[in-house]
Amino acid sequence: MHSWSNVSDSSLTGVFKCFICASQVQDAHLCPHCSKLFCYDCISRWLTEQLSECPNCRVSLDVEELVACRWVAEVTQHLNMLQAHNSAYCDENPKDICTIHGEKLSVFCWTCHCCICHECALWGGTHTGHTFKPISEVYAQEVSRIRKEANNLRKRLTKLVTNAQQVEKAAVTIRRVKNQRLREMQDMIGKAVVALDRQLKPKMMTLKGQQQCITKESSNLEMLLSQIDHQLKTCSQSELLTKSAELAKMIYAVKQCQGYYSGLLAVER
Repeated sequence: MHSWSNVSDSSLTGVFKCFICASQVQDAHLCPHCSKLFCYDCISRWLTEQLSECPNCRVSLDVEELVACRWVAEVTQHLNMLQAHNSAYCDENPKDICTIHGEKLSVFCWTCHCCICHECALWGGTHTGHTFKPISEVYAQEVSRIRKEANNLRKRLTKLVTNAQQVEKAAVTIRRVKNQRLREMQDMIGKAVVALDRQLKPKMMTLKGQQQCITKESSNLEMLLSQIDHQLKTCSQSELLTKSAELAKMIYAVKQCQGYYSGLLAVER
């Protein structure tokens, strides 16, 4: 088991600190120009009480332009869980001991698809004539397969997060267009304003619908990845092999339900 606590936990935790208060970011929002993270309370106070510009890149910025990053809370929670797990992990695991002979589970019975000790394989009688493999070999294969599936899900999650940011930016662009046109049309009668709202409303509804789909799928993937990481870090070899089929079904189910996102709605100016 690799320990990440001294390698990357502290540096990763630093990434998710508010640029203004330097504490772990709360209700994370980022600047659409430089992608710097802020607590929503910190940046909204800055923009309303100090300057209407980003404190990092100094580009003109309004509160409504901030991009909500709801996934940051999940990431920081997972980092905290990883740190707690690394500090409490023990190499010796009593779950890897045969309950019949008190020996270490070192053999995988391919016929029964279960983990046994060498005494069960040689003298137990229950597994006579069965096919055996070293448990370490089967474990390595299963971990490799699960990690490969998890990496594919992480790639999908990364794409979803990027698309979510693009959707948010598109929504900001639409709001800018709306405000600009309203300023230009202040001398027009109320019917012109109603017509403008009617023109923009379908686009906003489409973007919100896409954003809801992305958020839902992101949540499902994050929950599944959390379960996978938890199983990989807490389960013994025998437990992981026993649960591998269940994990595979969960991964397959999520992949079947993925409503792959086709692209951003073009914004007409």
